[in-house]
Amino acid sequence: MSADWRLLLDDIHEARQHFAVEEALARLVDAGHSPPTLRLRQVQPAVFVGVHQDTWSEVDVPYCQAHDIQIVRRMNGGGAVYQEMGSFCFSAFFRRDLFSQGEGELYKLFALPVIRTCADYGVDAHFEGRNDVLVRKRKIYGSAQFSFYQAFVQSGTFLINMNFDIMERALTPPAIKFTGKTTHSIRERVTSLSQEAQRKMETREVMNRFSANVAEFLGIRLLPGELTHEERALAAELFSAKYSTDEWNLGAQLEYQVTVADRTEQGVISLSVDMQNSTIQQSRITGDLLASRRQDLDQIELVIAGRSLQEAQDMVKTMPFYSTDFREIMGRLLFKVEQEVTDISSARLKERNP
Repeated sequence: MSADWRLLLDDIHEARQHFAVEEALARLVDAGHSPPTLRLRQVQPAVFVGVHQDTWSEVDVPYCQAHDIQIVRRMNGGGAVYQEMGSFCFSAFFRRDLFSQGEGELYKLFALPVIRTCADYGVDAHFEGRNDVLVRKRKIYGSAQFSFYQAFVQSGTFLINMNFDIMERALTPPAIKFTGKTTHSIRERVTSLSQEAQRKMETREVMNRFSANVAEFLGIRLLPGELTHEERALAAELFSAKYSTDEWNLGAQLEYQVTVADRTEQGVISLSVDMQNSTIQQSRITGDLLASRRQDLDQIELVIAGRSLQEAQDMVKTMPFYSTDFREIMGRLLFKVEQEVTDISSARLKERNP
């Protein structure tokens, strides 16, 4: 592993610009033009939407627009999160061969500095599930990953001082997200370091302590640096063409005849379909999945179009390039769609023949 990493504290607080920088760094690390980098940042009030999510079903878009809360789609998976200056995020950018650990192990590795930082403030935290750090049963940190060819990006969000009232108003997660959990709302599900330590603290102070803990656990030296001219230029291009657009951040507000959802270890996944007679005309797969690439989901949408529900179920079972778990999830979703379509048809028949 390279002993020297760049530490970036670029003070970019505009959320859309922030994600343009993130993608620029990933691209240039892949190209070998940027060094391994730990970037820490804060943003003005914003909602970050997972790359696979339907913004309109996960976020109260009118509320956010009326209260100057930016909405931006990020490059990695996972669920929508609300951010403000009372929290901070980090991203570690590096070439994938720099670490021998698998993706699951990297989630745990980068959680260790979070757990240590909590302990530094007298708060007992622990890693749980695939990618979270909890204090007792409440989430204080979540993380996600994405790769860009040879580059890998491990990101995380650490809640320090948060306005949970605004968070709960801005986000509209589906009820199924809380299925099987002891919590039934965002407010019950999350916490912050200041709330657990029972005192207000400076977010930048926590960021500094966190970065020191990252250096210790990774065995690296963090050298303060700045964005290069090439990184700034590419970020400006990406902001103009992608991250400043409603097409990328919001997407179309689509309506489908049937929408079903299922909860998995990786997150909530939804399948929406339009049917004509017994044939799938079009479909849309969304969710807060941490894994599957968008192009993989797009491929499934293409494969099942123009087929009956039974044909679609049979095809999904035999797709060799998807995991067994994912094929089973898609099979369950298609079966739920079939049940919904049957129920709708029965209701319409009763209306015609009371």
